[in-house]
Amino acid sequence: MAGRSLPSPLRKFAALAGALSLSALPAIAAPVTQTWLDEQVEQIHEDYGLIALGAGVLEVGGEPVIAVAGTESSGSSIPVAKDAAWHIGSNTKALTALLYARLVEQGAADWGASVASLFRDEVDAINPAWNDVTIEDLFAHRSGVGQIGPVWLLSRAADESPLTAQRLKTVRARLAEPPPGKIGAFDYSNLNYIIAGSAIEVITGLRWEDAIRAQVFEFEGSDWAADWGFGAPQSGPVGHNKLFGFKVGAGRDSGADNPPALGPAGTAHAPIESHLRLLATFIDQDSDLMTESTRQKLLAPWPDEDADYAMGWGIGSRDELGRVYAHRGSNTMWLSHVELVPEKDAVLIVNTNIYTERASEAVGAFVSAIEAQFAAPAD
Repeated sequence: MAGRSLPSPLRKFAALAGALSLSALPAIAAPVTQTWLDEQVEQIHEDYGLIALGAGVLEVGGEPVIAVAGTESSGSSIPVAKDAAWHIGSNTKALTALLYARLVEQGAADWGASVASLFRDEVDAINPAWNDVTIEDLFAHRSGVGQIGPVWLLSRAADESPLTAQRLKTVRARLAEPPPGKIGAFDYSNLNYIIAGSAIEVITGLRWEDAIRAQVFEFEGSDWAADWGFGAPQSGPVGHNKLFGFKVGAGRDSGADNPPALGPAGTAHAPIESHLRLLATFIDQDSDLMTESTRQKLLAPWPDEDADYAMGWGIGSRDELGRVYAHRGSNTMWLSHVELVPEKDAVLIVNTNIYTERASEAVGAFVSAIEAQFAAPAD
């Protein structure tokens, strides 16, 4: 179970960027059309031998373009539906940061708050070093918090206590000692977001799951409200493991995902359309979900412009596209890539329901093809 945490998203982001250069792709006509996306998803699904593959693109102010190929499970004849839910793994992180930002907007929380101050009334003995770690450091993986390991995963999988108690127990154990890593150095860790999620629970008095549903997923006027959930999707594609060369469906029970206590770091699932519409709010200045100052805060490199990670987003650039924000998520049974391309007013998603090197190559090739389509001149 220790393999449930992916390597640094920056390494994944670099791998993506190098997967297929824009200049190496054939010139194709912009924009992304339904016909083009349908052809791409079918071709890449076949070329890479995937079980299910789904992709979507949304330009701000437009309608989503979505294509899927394959079947729900290995050996199944049930085709994947366009409105099926996909596990998004660590792409949940940017949404947890957004949840905290909404609490700031409402005056219930503050940027710059130290980790020690967030838990002062909940943890009896906090090591003084945590006074030097801020909520931003958690969201940018610069807290020095260290990693969770297989013991934590196994313990939480068997833990039937309330999720808020499980997360706070984790916080208490870690805050009793100084950060094991170097404060300010980038070290990607799910524990950053488990601690941030617990802080949100302290602030709101709600489970993280209920708080994010109320503040983000069911935001008034949203067109994605009813489609979000947690853990393995209970219908549609099934996540897969690769065992002895065979693709084996992971099922839909608790063993098909990380323990629920990991929620703020990566247990959400949603259909591609709903996910696209929520992602678009990160670049849509007319969206009411967040103010422009919040938008800039969440997407700003932390702690300074030399950094290549914001709050739940890896940051890169393309000559033809400008600054690009991307992230990949997986619980080792799914793989989801999300991307914001502000200069094109567009967002994209590519999902598949197995995580292997071959699947990662397929997702990288598909993303690069979409990026090339964005960069191509319109007829």
